[in-house]
Amino acid sequence: MQDVSVVDHQEPLTADKIKAQVALIQDVMKSVMKDGEHYGVIPSCGKKPSLLKPGAEKLSMTFRLRPIMDNDRDIRITELPNGHREVHVYCHIVNAAGQELATGIGSCSTMESKYRYRGGEKIFTGRPVPTEYWNTKKTDPAKALESIGGKGYGTAKNPDTQAWEIIEFGEKMENPDLADCYNTILKMGKKRAFVDGILAATGASDIFTQDIEDMNPEDLKTSGAAASTSAKPHVDSPTAGDGKHVDIISLSQGKVGDVLNVKGFAFGVKHRTVGEKNSDITDFIIGDLPKDPTLKIEISVWGKHDQGMGQPIKFEKVKIEEFKQKIKYMAQGVSNG
Repeated sequence: MQDVSVVDHQEPLTADKIKAQVALIQDVMKSVMKDGEHYGVIPSCGKKPSLLKPGAEKLSMTFRLRPIMDNDRDIRITELPNGHREVHVYCHIVNAAGQELATGIGSCSTMESKYRYRGGEKIFTGRPVPTEYWNTKKTDPAKALESIGGKGYGTAKNPDTQAWEIIEFGEKMENPDLADCYNTILKMGKKRAFVDGILAATGASDIFTQDIEDMNPEDLKTSGAAASTSAKPHVDSPTAGDGKHVDIISLSQGKVGDVLNVKGFAFGVKHRTVGEKNSDITDFIIGDLPKDPTLKIEISVWGKHDQGMGQPIKFEKVKIEEFKQKIKYMAQGVSNG
């Protein structure tokens, strides 16, 4: 096998070197990594395993890569209302020759439910999740919630039976000690940026997907009866062409000129006044909290708008544009989801 430990960033890789690098990653995955510790397949998220931080560290060691995160340059902290905070992190992945191969991006916020709330313990009801819930979860969240009992109910996989059940949430309250989470969300943002950077630097995104930290170890199953019987039924995402709202990943993977209706969760709102006519514009930081809390994008709408942070929100006719060599998302309208 060819030496792929140090890649010359100035010269293109040959087909043979690319094959060798992929083969090396697969060999490390098979020989060194452990399912559930370094990676794991998430039910309903396809067959591609998610790369966890220990797995990213093994790839970093394999290719002699070094992550660099400068506290002043690469970490941005945004103060949000009511003591909430959001952290954005850039992680530069450098090889043994000192060449930067990729820059990973990660973020974390106290608005994420596991930091925002206290209480809300899961109580398993023993009732299986109805098919109607999975079929309407994306297209009609209100109807899906009603099918499992309404507000105060959710779904989770029972660790004893490995089956998805309807759960009842205990009383939940806003976290009164948000400052206790500041260091945690900083480390989480750095971890997400590190994993993102390693995936890009090693070209391993076709083998692994992004780290999903919120899954419990028992949820990381790669094969066997438990995974096949407990996984959520596959439901195709709606497309913009039928007038329905798509998820944020569909928007982020779109091309310039596309116009999509989008649903998400509001993580931040910023009003600006721009142009000679002092026109008002509102920038929303939107996250796909239930599916991937690391995924956030900015959608702008003309005028002043206020929607509750952390609440479902939907945008009509979001156009993907290129402005000053950057991708921008401009919506015609916004409303509570």
